[in-house]
Amino acid sequence: MMSKKEIATLKNDLTKKFVIDSLMQKGNINREALEPFEPNFDFIQLIQKFKEILGKKDSKKKSSKINAHQPESKKPVDWTMQLAVINYLRRLFKYEKDIFNQAFYGLKIYENIIDFFNSIRSILAQNSLILINEIFSEYVPEMDDNNQKAPVIQLIKTIIPSLILKANTSQSFIKNEAKTCLETLVTNMKYNETLLTLLQLMNTKKIADFELINVLSQKLIKNLGKQFLINNTHFGGMMNALGCVYENNKSDLYKRKCKSILNTFIEIMTKEEFDKKLEKCGKKEKEQIKEIIEKRLPPNTKKEIPRITMKSKENNKKNERPKSNCKTKDILKKQINVKIVDGKKQKLENSENICNNIKIVQNNPQIV
Repeated sequence: MMSKKEIATLKNDLTKKFVIDSLMQKGNINREALEPFEPNFDFIQLIQKFKEILGKKDSKKKSSKINAHQPESKKPVDWTMQLAVINYLRRLFKYEKDIFNQAFYGLKIYENIIDFFNSIRSILAQNSLILINEIFSEYVPEMDDNNQKAPVIQLIKTIIPSLILKANTSQSFIKNEAKTCLETLVTNMKYNETLLTLLQLMNTKKIADFELINVLSQKLIKNLGKQFLINNTHFGGMMNALGCVYENNKSDLYKRKCKSILNTFIEIMTKEEFDKKLEKCGKKEKEQIKEIIEKRLPPNTKKEIPRITMKSKENNKKNERPKSNCKTKDILKKQINVKIVDGKKQKLENSENICNNIKIVQNNPQIV
């Protein structure tokens, strides 16, 4: 039987507030510097702390108003605590993947991480992208046993639009992190849903987004490989997505890219295998795809207009002045073959040296 002192000690241990390690409140920690957790580490309290921190707002945000009557869970939190959550998640992913999956997917913490992409704290956005890239880098696609989808698929469908947005509209270092995530995504996340999501997002009016998605889609198709494409169960949806992009956008750029993606499918699968898959699609998809393949589009004749740069003493740039059409030599000749005597202009008979033949009367120095 435990003594009163031992019971009191046990109660103190059970109710002891979990404290975030201050080392985890730093940004851009190298992955090699992330250390394993101590034996008997209390992961339950850690995850509870995650929920507590992520349920609060950044105390530095302009829109945040501190209210004394606000519930504890809604009071502002120091943004460095949110940074600590990201670093703890990185440690969990490295050393305790089962616990990481329970927190990240089971509690949908990934939704909070995606929200950090738009944080006014650029360090939160950058480190969130670093976490996502590490998840994608080490991920091995799971088989869909008994029609059970891998939990990462929901993350893929949710995160791709945000990554596309950050890859084209952010600060340079965040933009680079987002593009790195997308490159890792199309290399490792070999799921039907990955390609289907990308093709659906091509139906955008933003040219930069469209061209980026096109490049990523073609890379993913090649990475998926022939056998995957032949056996994929979302082929009809993919063809429907391409057909919608083709119909909804009149620009030849969109139509050429749609045709280019179909050609990539055919190159990987062969024409016969592609046609066999197409036969199983609906009537609308068949008509759309056949129209895209058979349609003759004008080639891309857009040419770059060369810049004309002027030479100056300051920037020492190359002089590329256009040639003049005026007969400069004839004009100079007429001006040179003239002498001025007593204020009157007379034409010289011979083209002699002007210095020897022009006489100016000092009393009347008028030059016409």
